[in-house]
Amino acid sequence: MDVKMDSTIIPIKRDLVTMTDRIYDSILRMVTEHPEENAVLTERYLISRFGSSKAPVREALIRLCNERILRSIPRFGYVVLRLSGQDAVNIIQFRLINELGAAKEYMHKVTENDLEPLRAYLVNLQKTTLDDVWDIWDENIKYHTMLISLAKNDLLVRNLNDSMRTLRRYYAQYYSREQYRNQFVFNPGPHCSIFESLKAKDYDLFLERLRDDIKDGGRIYKINLG
Repeated sequence: MDVKMDSTIIPIKRDLVTMTDRIYDSILRMVTEHPEENAVLTERYLISRFGSSKAPVREALIRLCNERILRSIPRFGYVVLRLSGQDAVNIIQFRLINELGAAKEYMHKVTENDLEPLRAYLVNLQKTTLDDVWDIWDENIKYHTMLISLAKNDLLVRNLNDSMRTLRRYYAQYYSREQYRNQFVFNPGPHCSIFESLKAKDYDLFLERLRDDIKDGGRIYKINLG
């Protein structure tokens, strides 16, 4: 797969997309896939690059700083806060504790009606073709947040979404390297298997498959990219 950033603003697959959203996503790709080339960013440079006014660029930069992707240094610019392998390890451990803990609470309580949105989502997902690590991870985030939402706890959903968005950066950072570009393949099979075991009330298998899916990052998370 080729996910190189060019000088244009990337298209974002969302229903309502603002200029700030587009610039935010473009900067995120820039600093993740090409951190050396974009180690320091300035408002003036970004305004020129995207042909934008100051407001959406500044709003995007504020969001990126709030999410600890960039750090603002007065009278200098914005520097990239890179992720390390240990960051990924920490997030995966966090996910194991929270997702498996939540699963043990909701798995005995869910009904067919509770599972219907997830079933419908997976049916559509299997008809989808994706070859971009960012798009694949967006679907991964959507699936796992839908799954943990069965616990009916908004805090769990928000925390998982935030942690997986950070982990998405680690994967994109890793798979943007030339030698790894074609190794990240879209495969909804494991997610379907997790769902089917939950639907069948095979709880041991459900937890095992969910655990294996979360730990799948073990292929790369020990590599320190920092």
